[in-house]
Amino acid sequence: MNASNIKLRTQPQQNLGDGYLQFELNQNTAAVLLVNFIQEVVVLPLGSITSIPNTSESILGLMSWRNRIIWVVDLPKILGFESQLYGMRQCNIIVISHQKETIGLMVPQIRGTVRFNSAAIQSSNNQDNHIVPYLSGCIQHEDELNLILNIQAILKSSFLHVK
Repeated sequence: MNASNIKLRTQPQQNLGDGYLQFELNQNTAAVLLVNFIQEVVVLPLGSITSIPNTSESILGLMSWRNRIIWVVDLPKILGFESQLYGMRQCNIIVISHQKETIGLMVPQIRGTVRFNSAAIQSSNNQDNHIVPYLSGCIQHEDELNLILNIQAILKSSFLHVK
């Protein structure tokens, strides 16, 4: 076979965008987190989270994760939505890390992973004022608006501090 007769097909690599974990804050509100900050997603019985007295209502308590003890918070409650814990026996915990801080975010439903191109991200200015500080933007996906959460803002939230 003559090497000069071989033509390699090269296709430009498509930029599929950044990876995000998609989940629900309630039945009407979807949100996403950049996967770069996510360590793991675990499903636990609610009883495995130890509640701590005299903490904010948004703090569910402590859990053991990979030989560490981490705080678990009710993410919908922090963002100004109703808690979705009523009637739940198990909870979905998204374990995130940023700058040596690790925390578990309880969400009612995990949908899966999606990819978004950063050019498609829209401003979050049209959202309710209580949630805007926690957003990096919004993105339309499958006829649904997804809130893009800002991990740094969530970790600095005043709701996470003991009252």
